Order: sequence, then structure tokens, then C-alpha cells
Amino acid sequence: MGIFKNLMSLVIFVLAGHSMVSFASSEEISLGSQQAPVTVIEYGSLTCDNCLSFHKNVYPQFKKHYIDTGTVRFIFRHFPTGGAAVYGARAADCAGDKYYEMLDKLFSTVGKWFREENRDAIFVKYATSLGLSSAVFTTCISNKQHLDDILSQQKTAKKKFDIVGTPTFFINGKKVRGKRSFVEMKALISEALNKDN
Repeated sequence: MGIFKNLMSLVIFVLAGHSMVSFASSEEISLGSQQAPVTVIEYGSLTCDNCLSFHKNVYPQFKKHYIDTGTVRFIFRHFPTGGAAVYGARAADCAGDKYYEMLDKLFSTVGKWFREENRDAIFVKYATSLGLSSAVFTTCISNKQHLDDILSQQKTAKKKFDIVGTPTFFINGKKVRGKRSFVEMKALISEALNKDN
């Protein structure tokens, strides 16, 4: 899949005023405008309680106010906190252009697939509901290399960016660890916008 190739060909953006270096490829699958003044990268896990809370309680409002308006370019990167999360990450990656739609399904239904032995069957149903070919998707999730790539990317994130838990956000290069409310995210976006001016 192109996603793994795109993540490996990273472009470095050194942001003034920050010692942190943020890596984001212009080809990386993202939400929002490529020209948005703020880039938010979330390292998250599909089975992490704080990530689930963010995506259920904060993300919808955040998306409406910042991503949909062109203020934020949002990128979700996998940092799985357990075996089930690795398999969920693979399902999202195998959804290709439907990556974010699959992430939404996985976050909203984690209770259905988290402990399921045959979770791949559930993932195939999700894929077909998104209009993806079940045969192509099944071939993709059967490829063990995808699991290895996800774990390799996680190892790289630990080493290069000192990611130790989820969620971890990078907001125009500034590292922000842990669960955040909408009010806290709003303040962080305002801070990034003010530094940009």
C-alpha cells in the first residue's frame, strides 16, 4: 500500500520558535486543507481509553471548528498499545483512501472487535460498507508485512519523537502529551496560530 511508502518518504519541516521537528509528508493521507496554517498529528491507539475519549467527545467538535474550516490539517498515526490495536491499525491502513472513515468505524465500535477472535471478518464487513472490494481488502489484511510495518513505524516514533504513550499530539511541531478537552485543544490551536503570525 502507498501509505507505508508515503510515511517512509518524509519531508522535514523545522518550525521557527520550536526545538521540536515535525515530520509530515504532503502525500500522507490527511483531513483538511494541505495549506492549513496548523498541522496536528496525533499518535494514537484504537484501543486506548484516552484516545477513545478524545475521538468520541472532542474530535467531532474539533473537526467541525478546525479541520472542516481549513484551519487544521489533521493526521492520525498509529501507535498501538496492544495486539488488537495493531490489527485495527492494519484494517485502517488497508482501507486506503477510506482510511479516516475506517478509523471512525473502528473507534466507534471497538467493543465489537476488540476481544473478537475472528475480528478480520468484522473488518471486512466494515470495508464493504465503505464501498471497498472485499477481495482486495482481504488480500491486504492477510499480508503480514503490514503488521511489521506498523510496528516498525511505532519503533521509529518512540526513537525519533520520544512517544511513550497515547494520545500524543504534535501541533505545528509542539509535543502535547495526553488526553485533551476541546477547550484545551482550542487554546493550543490559538497559540499555534498566534505564533504563525
